[in-house]
Amino acid sequence: MTSLSISILALEETMVYTLAGPHDIFSSIHFFNKSSQVNKHHFTSSTHIVGPQKGLITCYNGLAINCQKNLEEVVHTDLIIIPSLELPDEPILHKYPELKNWLINHYRQGTTIACICLGSFLLAETGLLDHKISTTHWAFTQRMQTTFPTLEIHSDKIITEQNNLICSGGATSWQDLTSYLIKKFTNAERAREINNFFLLNSHEDGQAPFTDLLNISVANDLVIQKTCDWINNNLNSPDLLRTSVQLSALTERTYKRRFKKATGLSPLEYIQNIRIE
Repeated sequence: MTSLSISILALEETMVYTLAGPHDIFSSIHFFNKSSQVNKHHFTSSTHIVGPQKGLITCYNGLAINCQKNLEEVVHTDLIIIPSLELPDEPILHKYPELKNWLINHYRQGTTIACICLGSFLLAETGLLDHKISTTHWAFTQRMQTTFPTLEIHSDKIITEQNNLICSGGATSWQDLTSYLIKKFTNAERAREINNFFLLNSHEDGQAPFTDLLNISVANDLVIQKTCDWINNNLNSPDLLRTSVQLSALTERTYKRRFKKATGLSPLEYIQNIRIE
């Protein structure tokens, strides 16, 4: 039997459904064990909602959440989940400075940290994501890349993981993340059973189908912005890819690399998706 200690972070900026979803799934798994066909892979969890202070807090949109523990009471945890957040104008750690050392110290002790949607901004503020792959809500990719230029952001991905730091895309990707975590800590067969039982959705095509490409901003790379604008206005032109490379005045290899970094898509993926839009 696998037993997992889970801490789900709650702040005033938290989007509650991205907290409640994983909490309910992990907290209900012991009921599912009774009917599981994978008896040798029973899975239990001790799941707690953790905040800077213990007790009731009012989260985003006025919903109240009870924090069962404060940060200092979490001595050991296998997994920390950072739900999605409403992003304030200033860094989140300015309001919650104690979170930085709390997250870093637990990570150094071997804790896996997973974030949902814009929760990736909080994780990035700690410096733990520097020079690592990550993802976030596709509409906030440019803000994240500008704020944290050392990150390798894959905005087309639903899930990224490097060195036990896990990011997921748009807010409903909490379902993908929950399934991913169950698979990570147990196995694929167990994750599949839980997906079927709880009807968890999976975004197998990533975030690219949801991206509003016509309004995408790549202000951090004016060359790629120029080629994107040209593609958007010349969809009927022959050989869009070759012409856009020529327009950039870059080598094809450099162009494709910079395009991917700026938009989260390869040039061909961008052209295919913009034509669909």
